[in-house]
Amino acid sequence: MKDSVINEYKKVKVEGILNLKEFSAEYEMTPEEFLNFHNKHCSFQELLTLSLPKYVEYVYIPADKFETRDQKLLKSTTLDLPVVSSEKTYGVVIKFLPKNLQIHYRIKIKRTPFHLELTKEKTYVNNQEIDKVIEQLFEKAEQILYPLQISVKKNGGLENIINHEEIAKRWKADCLPKMKDYYQSETTDQILTQMNKVYANINLKKEMLGRNLFYKLFFLPVYGSYPQFFKKDFLQVYFSGLTQEIGYGTELVLNKEYTTGNKIALKITGTEDENLFNKNRTKGEANLLYKLNKETGEIFSITGYLSTFEKNTEYKIDFQLYEQ
Repeated sequence: MKDSVINEYKKVKVEGILNLKEFSAEYEMTPEEFLNFHNKHCSFQELLTLSLPKYVEYVYIPADKFETRDQKLLKSTTLDLPVVSSEKTYGVVIKFLPKNLQIHYRIKIKRTPFHLELTKEKTYVNNQEIDKVIEQLFEKAEQILYPLQISVKKNGGLENIINHEEIAKRWKADCLPKMKDYYQSETTDQILTQMNKVYANINLKKEMLGRNLFYKLFFLPVYGSYPQFFKKDFLQVYFSGLTQEIGYGTELVLNKEYTTGNKIALKITGTEDENLFNKNRTKGEANLLYKLNKETGEIFSITGYLSTFEKNTEYKIDFQLYEQ
């Protein structure tokens, strides 16, 4: 809205049709308070009534009310990729239904204007340390990734794994020989053979990281322009319980106001894309809320869920990430 300062009031341009109740609430006024103030300062042709507000191009708002609201409003519909240097720790909790399985861990992210360095701590399953042989194998093999250095695109999407050669050396020289010696079975041999192919050049297998929900959501390309605070997109998420990817047509809505905690809020909602297999069936949903730091644009939290249906059973992944 365009404005001009005149003593105790601001003359505010009305965009579209004036909704008296909504508009006055935005400025923390009752419709009666707003009308009384407006009518006191406007011209005869701009007078409004409570029962039948007519079309007006401008309305008059108390200057202090305007300033209070103005401080809450985003000044741009573009989210810029963070270019700061920082070190943050995030707590991650992921729940899988109907398995009733929960995993949680902490991940440290060192950010520079050029890349991110990630270090993941121990994973807990249902609040317990991992004790199953295959799960232990995966956990030990995963630790070879870290520290993991990643460059990102301008939209926040994962671009390259910078230190892929170091990861390959760590795997070949240290981890693989020890694990072959420790885990001796046909199943573990097959798993290690597959992992060996991945770690040979992890940069060529970046899509494997995308199957991990943390990487999928943390590196979701949310930065960029939101014309009218809105845009459409498509999201694909891997459901490990079904060993398949589910696609969602999504709508991304940028909140015009900062949150009460002074964060930028981005809501992502969507419905499962229809295909030959789910036609005439209940569709799953995507419902995510991103909160970003007002000054830097860094991710503060990601919360929400993704769901799908298989043989009338709902498969749901509940995701929570918070800066600690």
